[in-house]
Amino acid sequence: MTTPLRELDLVAADGCLLLGEDSGVTYLDGAEQLVGALVDEASDLGSLSDELHYAATTWPERYHLERGRANVLRALDLPAGATVLEIGAGCGAISRYVGERVAALDAVEPVAARARVAASRTRDLPGVRVFVGTLDDVPDAPAYDLVLVIGVLEYVGGGTADEQVYADFLASVRRRLNPGGSLVLAIENQLGVKYLAGAPEDHSGRPWDGPEGYPNGAPARTFARRPLEALLGRAGFTSTRTLGCFPDYKITRVVLGDDLAARHPRLLTELPRFPSPDWGFDGSRPADEAKLWRELTAAGLSGEMWNSFLVVAGVGEPDALWPDDRLAVYFNTDRAARWCTRAEVLADRIRRSPLVEQGGDVVSVRAYEEPVHDGVPLLEVVAREPWRAEEMLLAWRDVLHSGHGAELGPAAWDLVPHNLLVTADGLRAIDLEWQVADLTLTQVEQRGLLLTADHLARAGWRGAGERTTVRDLAGWFGVLLGHSPSYVEQAAELEACFQATRVVGSSTGAGLRREQDYLRAAWRTRLDEPVAG
Repeated sequence: MTTPLRELDLVAADGCLLLGEDSGVTYLDGAEQLVGALVDEASDLGSLSDELHYAATTWPERYHLERGRANVLRALDLPAGATVLEIGAGCGAISRYVGERVAALDAVEPVAARARVAASRTRDLPGVRVFVGTLDDVPDAPAYDLVLVIGVLEYVGGGTADEQVYADFLASVRRRLNPGGSLVLAIENQLGVKYLAGAPEDHSGRPWDGPEGYPNGAPARTFARRPLEALLGRAGFTSTRTLGCFPDYKITRVVLGDDLAARHPRLLTELPRFPSPDWGFDGSRPADEAKLWRELTAAGLSGEMWNSFLVVAGVGEPDALWPDDRLAVYFNTDRAARWCTRAEVLADRIRRSPLVEQGGDVVSVRAYEEPVHDGVPLLEVVAREPWRAEEMLLAWRDVLHSGHGAELGPAAWDLVPHNLLVTADGLRAIDLEWQVADLTLTQVEQRGLLLTADHLARAGWRGAGERTTVRDLAGWFGVLLGHSPSYVEQAAELEACFQATRVVGSSTGAGLRREQDYLRAAWRTRLDEPVAG
């Protein structure tokens, strides 16, 4: 595969190809040297690498190594035969994933220290070339099926309020697309619900900086939805699909489409998790982001207030990267790679699949489809109406032991109260992704009681009166269902072993034993903590 960029006679250095003169871009976050050393020594360079994912401790390291960095593109159907240009490759977190998926990737990064790391991260991918330079250095001719601009547009103008600078950049991207090609753009929303709740702006660190229009200037500038779409139109793009990202495009858990609000309003409020993290800044928030989001969605404003945008833009026919029947995609990638999952929300069902092929292990995650139910989470009912706790727990136990639990087999491990909805047709199970072999329904029941107590205690639930610790609350729930309070220790031990396997990704080894010891101690501490005030 060749491109006009690859046909240039360029000097190679540190695995990169050098374009033109020094770009003048000097931004570094301070993690490049350590990240480079980790990547150079890594035996697993993959986009799901446990080795690199768990090596990251600070926010800059996570930005370069966290596997969730690629989720914003995992939500799209990248064509396997595509030729792709990436502008602003950084240290290669996105480049690595794209290089695994497409035929050819030209990754362009203006900072040589970062480009060197990107080249090392993709060193085993024959279809990837990393260049030191900017978009201006790329031959101005149609050559690419996709151009990726992930977290770049906001920096193009150096924070200027002159929108023409951004429109010119986008027009330059358009000229490098093949007929039918698409721009994939990710950027924070100037009016994201996180910012409206008072979170510090990701670039300036000042609360309400974006919503107030950057009154004191900023190193970067983001846009609200309609101004962003207008910029794309001014740049010559005629078809635009705008999606929303939570908590943002950087480490994405969920990507939402506009149609989700009308089809499944419950999921619109439940899929995002709040509060959204503050990357690199700490600050109190005067407003509750979750409550604010709920009111915005009820008012029909959700599409304007997503925390980040993922935009697919082209000229002519709409793209095929996000099919029309797809309403949302969400991920679990904060666990060992072998357990990471992707779920796609369609009009009438949710389709789930692991990102790594599963074997015949004791613990696994499963591929399956389930209907989309309209209901209220069981634990939300208990939280609102504490006098119904016994009723709800007994109803759950009936579901577990009525034959449904036995039919599920190993997947019954997840048939616990927080995975049940109260619907007009009774209780309906959701999110049964984990499978654990050789379990008993009694173990599942005890697990469900322990996790229910932990969940409600964290929420400050006072339905048990004087029972003030997690252990007391779990013991009381056990008595309601006929268990001796001593079950709590056994359930905590089993849960610690399961959680250790989920983190480590192995059912044997010294690493698993260390994680089990750590989680046993954590659960002992947790059981004696008081119910939150």
